[in-house]
Amino acid sequence: MRVVDRAAVLGRLARLVAASDPRQQLAVRLCQASQTLVGGRGSSISINSDDIGNRMTLAATDSVSAELENLQEVVGEGPSRDAYRRNVPVVTALKGAAARLWPEFARSALEAVGAITVHCFPMRPVGHPFGVYSVYTENRLREPPDVIQFLADAIGAAVLHGFSPGDSGGPWAARSVVHQATGMVAVQLPVSPDDALALMRAHAFAHDATVHQIAEQIVNRRLDFRESP
Repeated sequence: MRVVDRAAVLGRLARLVAASDPRQQLAVRLCQASQTLVGGRGSSISINSDDIGNRMTLAATDSVSAELENLQEVVGEGPSRDAYRRNVPVVTALKGAAARLWPEFARSALEAVGAITVHCFPMRPVGHPFGVYSVYTENRLREPPDVIQFLADAIGAAVLHGFSPGDSGGPWAARSVVHQATGMVAVQLPVSPDDALALMRAHAFAHDATVHQIAEQIVNRRLDFRESP
């Protein structure tokens, strides 16, 4: 069994991060560096909190990666969600098994981004996954799965060290808007918080929007589910 040369992999990652734009968020720089290292076309980091329904996109390198994350949040299924839930890497071609495993996600993703392969690795630097590192490509990746899993765990450790859910800005602030909107919808209808979030996802899917965009409309009182058709 081949052993990953952790020092060499981390050295390459560190050099790529050091060469990136320091004005960008660390998570974005980690995504870009690791994507270059493994030979991907784009990558993203998603973070899960207390359960699979409470997730957010921390970073995405391009519009395709962002769209893949958004679709999974909207439809509630997909490879990144399964990688987190099962705590195993999930690799799928959108034109292959994805259609059987996640029919709505696969159909929407194939229409939006074309025939690509998505590689999702749970970030588990302390054993239990708290998020997922995803990278997509049109061909094979340059590095084997064990190297990419190590990178995912290393990125997870870096994110845990340099990013706190208590920060007042950034993605956690965006997630707080979704929480607030979920509570408002639960009161408006009334329904359970889980049902409220499901309705927000359905509304986002129907209107080609992100869940966060719908949440902002609700919080700013531009959308009231009691008045929606």
